[in-house]
Amino acid sequence: MKRLILFVFLSFLALQGFAQLNNFMGIYAGAGLASKYNYDAGISGGFEFLKGLGNRTALGATLFYQGYAFHVDNEAYSAKNGTGNAGFTLLNKSSYIFIAPKLSHGIGRGELVKYYFDAGAGFKMSGTENVRKWDFSHGSAPGNYDSTISTGGNLNSLLFRLGCGLTEYAHLSGKWWFTFNEDAGFLVNTISKTSDFDNPSPSRTPYSPNKLNPAYFSVQIGITRSRY
Repeated sequence: MKRLILFVFLSFLALQGFAQLNNFMGIYAGAGLASKYNYDAGISGGFEFLKGLGNRTALGATLFYQGYAFHVDNEAYSAKNGTGNAGFTLLNKSSYIFIAPKLSHGIGRGELVKYYFDAGAGFKMSGTENVRKWDFSHGSAPGNYDSTISTGGNLNSLLFRLGCGLTEYAHLSGKWWFTFNEDAGFLVNTISKTSDFDNPSPSRTPYSPNKLNPAYFSVQIGITRSRY
């Protein structure tokens, strides 16, 4: 019984200590999938710093890498894999570095779960894009075509992103904490001008999407160091 009371008391002190943290910084990494047009897992990882403001709230910033991989396949009569008599396919693989102010708020007495919001800008690090468009619906008429072009030049160099999520903390030792993070990211603008409805690019067809900015949902693990 005494051991149980001592364990509860020490656990209470640990929770209280975490709830009173002032600053913490950490690194994290993981991967995610797009809500639409997903082609491959998007690798992500970064660094964050947060300063406590009181009343469970912390404000800071995060700097992170985000990879994207989209495959758009839109063909006549819902055909796929190039089997339709007309259509459009796009393969986009790109990566961006984002910097975003971040607001976090702790839940519960120990604040071992925090929800957060962030919003910032991303700068293109690398990217390739290829488009195939075709139309054989004219029979033997000269209006038929089938072309494959590289449209990497249409990738936007600057993206704007809104994010939100949950972070869970598990104490490791001393000032170190293990973190498990679930993140949702929403692009404000399209990642490629190829999918901009107003873009008069020769790559545009009636089967092109009007915007290429599906949400990305990621799971990440990390390490955080706390400072009082």
